[in-house]
Amino acid sequence: ACFSTGSQAATHPTSPHSNRSAPSTCAMARDLKHNVDLWQTSSQYSLHRMLGLPVYTFRRVLLLATCIMGVFQYGMVLTNGVSADDFNTYYELTTKQGETLYTCMNFGACALSFIPGLCYDRFGCVPTMILGLAIFNCGVVLQLGWTRAFPEWLSTMEGLMFCYLCFGFACTFFNVIGSFAPLVAFPVKDVGKVSACVQVSMSLGITVQSQAYYWLKGLGGDVVQNYLIYALVCTNVTGALMCIVFWSARGLMNGSQQEPSSKSSEAFPATWEDQCTTSKGSELSAASAPAPSLRRMLVSTEFIFMNLLFFVAVGFAFSFLDVEQEIASEVGVESRSLTDVFGVLNALGRLSVSIPLDYTRTHPWGGVFSYITVSLMIFMCGVMILAFPYSTLAAQQTAMLAANAVVAYGYGGLLGIVPPALRFLFGTEHLGLLYGILYVGVAISVPLWTLIFSKSDACAGLGCYRSYYLCCVAGFAAVLALAAAMAVRDCRAKRATLEARGACQPLLP
Repeated sequence: ACFSTGSQAATHPTSPHSNRSAPSTCAMARDLKHNVDLWQTSSQYSLHRMLGLPVYTFRRVLLLATCIMGVFQYGMVLTNGVSADDFNTYYELTTKQGETLYTCMNFGACALSFIPGLCYDRFGCVPTMILGLAIFNCGVVLQLGWTRAFPEWLSTMEGLMFCYLCFGFACTFFNVIGSFAPLVAFPVKDVGKVSACVQVSMSLGITVQSQAYYWLKGLGGDVVQNYLIYALVCTNVTGALMCIVFWSARGLMNGSQQEPSSKSSEAFPATWEDQCTTSKGSELSAASAPAPSLRRMLVSTEFIFMNLLFFVAVGFAFSFLDVEQEIASEVGVESRSLTDVFGVLNALGRLSVSIPLDYTRTHPWGGVFSYITVSLMIFMCGVMILAFPYSTLAAQQTAMLAANAVVAYGYGGLLGIVPPALRFLFGTEHLGLLYGILYVGVAISVPLWTLIFSKSDACAGLGCYRSYYLCCVAGFAAVLALAAAMAVRDCRAKRATLEARGACQPLLP
């Protein structure tokens, strides 16, 4: 009636349209119709339609680009082994004190990672990134003004422990948001490919940040101050860009522009009776199933296995990255050559698991647990290369280079499959918190692995750390057996689902 030439309210004074609210209601309706017409007209000339691309393509690509920049920043945490000696010399620290600082940074990056995950789940990307930037600036600015004699009332070690804690904690904000925001914004069918872009960038971030440090060191001058300034500028620019893009793409992140099944999970499917039919004979979609509670997720078999995986395998991986340079020095292999190879093969490992996942995850043997099993096997083989005895120095050097390459590929596959695995198994509602809880186990296990890494003063060569390698092999073998069992369980569940759907097919309209 609001858009007709003769108003029904004027023709029928006694009708309900003749009340005083009719003019304001009609005005609101006209405004709404005008906005809809304006949107339809503008969308006809939008760039994505002109190029024949899906809607929101450019927002998603821009969001992915900024997340890639974010995970590059997380590479600063993983390059501690490159810069540790220079920082120890600069602040006149012993090797033991340097290891303590790394433990503090690892505690912030792992044990506290549930905090950015919780903030991400509850408050969204922009507030979480602002908090992360504030923590980062607090730690780095204090360290920039720090000297061996200032301030007098606080020891150098105590102040650096606080700065390293803030540094590691803040970088985790970039890791959590950069890893999972694209998985929420993009359609489910593209999760593997999108995760591959992010994960490859994270692996290359180790190489990029290492090369950036070597470049700053080659310029001369105060390398520690120059590196801190570089970290401060790059991180703040990246964080500001992420906040701007996340705010502009907030519709993609809060679910208003997501597909209906974007929050679904595979670990908690509906029963096969629900998957078949309702009382009206219509098939239920995965999105219609009630979302599982957080408590149910935490006590599920899948999450318990992921905790064991992180505690043993990921914890050892982080420990190995920190001590690999020391192992290489035993046989005269330069750490820089190891870093370059590790970055490239790490990226290839992440590509090998993420991209095929989009095409194989519906196959009984193509799920995430199969990829985890293969990655663990490759990683364990790389460590076993170090455990074998070698008679000559040349053989030990070759073994070190080969082990670095194999471990890098397995490490990439293992870390690369984790974000899409969590996305597919548990959905998106509690994704950040679950990811953060898993890293608490890493913070506990890394110091334990480091305690095993020891040798006698008279020993030299790769064999000095054989107990460290063998403990790794034993732990990986146990987790590998569990991963294989989970893969078999997943295969049987998928086959049962396929059989149930086949039995239901005659019942469907």
